[in-house]
Amino acid sequence: MGQPVPQEGEASVIVSLAEAAMHMYTAAIDALPFPDDKKFHTRADVVLTGMRKLRAALTEAAGRSRSSPAVIVALRDVRLRYDKLMTHAAAAPGSSLGQQLYATRIEAKLSAQEVANGAGLRADLLDDLEAGETPTVEEAAKVTGLIAALGGVPGTEHHEHHESEQQHDEHHESEHHESEHHEHNDESVNAG
Repeated sequence: MGQPVPQEGEASVIVSLAEAAMHMYTAAIDALPFPDDKKFHTRADVVLTGMRKLRAALTEAAGRSRSSPAVIVALRDVRLRYDKLMTHAAAAPGSSLGQQLYATRIEAKLSAQEVANGAGLRADLLDDLEAGETPTVEEAAKVTGLIAALGGVPGTEHHEHHESEQQHDEHHESEHHESEHHEHNDESVNAG
């Protein structure tokens, strides 16, 4: 026997609950502090955890043999919003390796299984990392290598550009001070 077929009323209730939850999550997302705020990741992680649960429930409902198109649409909306927030969190300072991998994987249009196979990792580890688990040193090295191979974390290009500009400015400033120091010493020698 297959899974029980959801009644039309059941699908309607599922969709209504999903819409109510997404209304609250959207308000919470809109109220998040700026990404460089120390509270950003703590608050974003709470929203992401709730959205993962909602996504799992809708995935289960959509997997039934006669699921309603409304359930599929609700699942799509949750996944799109979740992906957007994860990508935003991954690009923020202090993001987790799991967030970075998720955003990179989504940008590359790869499934968790494909990424796990390509990196020599367990597929369930990717879910664990996404949920905030800390990888081993070996797992972290594989994940970091894979992120780099896939082109890096989307949305962080401006961070890298800004950091390299900052390093260039600091180097230039250091050279300038060193040059002034040498000039000062030369003047002292010439004066003596």
